[in-house]
Amino acid sequence: MLKVEPPEGDRLRRQPPNAGDGTSPAFQTLNANKESVAIAADSPVLQALIGEADILLTDQTTLVDHGIDLPDDTVAARWPDLIACHFSPFGRRGALAGRPGGELIAQAMGGIVATTGHPGETPHRAGPPLASHNAALLGGAAILAALHDRAASGMGAIIDQSLYDSSVSLLYTFLPAYFLTGETPGPMGNQHMMVAPWDNYPTKDGWMIICVANDRQCHDFLRLMGHEGLVEAPLCALNDARVTPEGRAFLNEIITAFLADKTTDEAIALLRKHNVPAGPIYDLLALMENAQFQARDMIQTFDGARTPGSIFKMSETPGRINFAAPRLNQHDNWEPAP
Repeated sequence: MLKVEPPEGDRLRRQPPNAGDGTSPAFQTLNANKESVAIAADSPVLQALIGEADILLTDQTTLVDHGIDLPDDTVAARWPDLIACHFSPFGRRGALAGRPGGELIAQAMGGIVATTGHPGETPHRAGPPLASHNAALLGGAAILAALHDRAASGMGAIIDQSLYDSSVSLLYTFLPAYFLTGETPGPMGNQHMMVAPWDNYPTKDGWMIICVANDRQCHDFLRLMGHEGLVEAPLCALNDARVTPEGRAFLNEIITAFLADKTTDEAIALLRKHNVPAGPIYDLLALMENAQFQARDMIQTFDGARTPGSIFKMSETPGRINFAAPRLNQHDNWEPAP
């Protein structure tokens, strides 16, 4: 992938905290496997480069900041076989088309913030940049679909990918309940609105997560806790009863009592042995040291700089990180085809 940057470089290169050479860790993390050329916005080389590309990725903020005008109809007419994917806060149609925005605004207006946190507390966003990363993944899926179609039709495509839409798409567990009841779901902490028990629970020395997804798992859990008689009880037998306030409170009391004399490690080992989904709550230090994390090759190092590994674990064409993020204009030997 060739990354086209302005002469002064991508603004992310200067995003704090900066590395000693002025290249930020954020840039290093997001730009592995890319080559860099620095081209002025008004250079004819930029147009020639687009003409040789199979796929063009553009970002609204970058285009606006550098005065680059690439409307969809112009792109489609000039480069009919090009697949052009444009990322923006709100998309290219609608009342807010072209308006500035960002991750927090997308999460807020896309419904995520209203469902995050605990009841009665100040609204807050989800920690990771879910809107941005989900937009990137969905954009990638759309590009693959467009490539598949182009193989048959010979025609390119214009892809309009917004952070706003990508936020809304993450509400798939909240929308069915709203469609069914008309009630607006609010924040529920770590509970799941569709199944229970599903929450964080205190142990003898900390906290753990338990996520019971169906009746069988719940019945196995009840038997493990020594409550065989509750398997057919009105508040425990079926998920519809367990997700009521009364059902959640009843189960939480039983689970809390069961975990009270067990450390987090002891409890997790016991639950996993009996196929009850459970796990610890890791901070980044604990995550990096975890054997499962290391086995998945999720961190790779190039020239002393660490970067996330590939999430694509495929038998024939596995994802690979081949080289670290490029220096500005490192690959300036590119020339238009004759």
